[in-house]
Amino acid sequence: MKKQILIAVFAVLLLVALIFYQLYANLDSMVAGAIEDVGSDVLKTDVRVTNVSIDLRQGKAVISGMTIANPEGYSSAKLFELNEVVVDLDLESLGKDVLVMDFISFRNPLINFEGDADGGSNIQTLMDNINSGSSARSGDKSGAEETRMIINRFEVTGAEVKAMTEMKPGEPIEIEVPTIKMSGIGKAQGGVTADVVAKEIATELFNTSLKAAAKAGVKKTIEKKTKGFLDKLKGKN
Repeated sequence: MKKQILIAVFAVLLLVALIFYQLYANLDSMVAGAIEDVGSDVLKTDVRVTNVSIDLRQGKAVISGMTIANPEGYSSAKLFELNEVVVDLDLESLGKDVLVMDFISFRNPLINFEGDADGGSNIQTLMDNINSGSSARSGDKSGAEETRMIINRFEVTGAEVKAMTEMKPGEPIEIEVPTIKMSGIGKAQGGVTADVVAKEIATELFNTSLKAAAKAGVKKTIEKKTKGFLDKLKGKN
């Protein structure tokens, strides 16, 4: 009888070990899928990552090849391209109710700005998507509580906007974006869900990019050209 009990206990332990191994082995792809799902939901356009590499022993994660597609109505080019995101995790927070990330760094991202004849842009459309609120997510809604997180420091360095307008086709304007620094994301709330984090970061990044484009005179060029076109239609000189 005791032998049967020991065999049963061993079988259960083996099963648990296999489950944890399977979770660990698939952790990178699970995180990649979560980034794509949450990002696409918040931005209402396609978000993709090429690879996620997580080293739990070192408390580090690297996300490679992140892209955000243009909103509907713009070209097939990617609005946002980023080769690498580096994340430093707080190891003590692993397995707890709130996951803490000490530092997230976006290095040298490229934002492709596309303006239209009405003075709008792909970035403004994306901002409108964010502000309109998250859509209902697809998939299992079993009621399981979402992981909450806090980001102590977030930084974007070396960002560049490549601006293309309908008024100056084939003549991109390259604009440097000031360094972006954020701190204590989700801290005041005791942790926030991934969609809230994505919205805060995307809002700051694309608002700063939009301001950089406006400062460089891109929007003024669009508006001036549009006004001249309308004046001609009205018969003005």
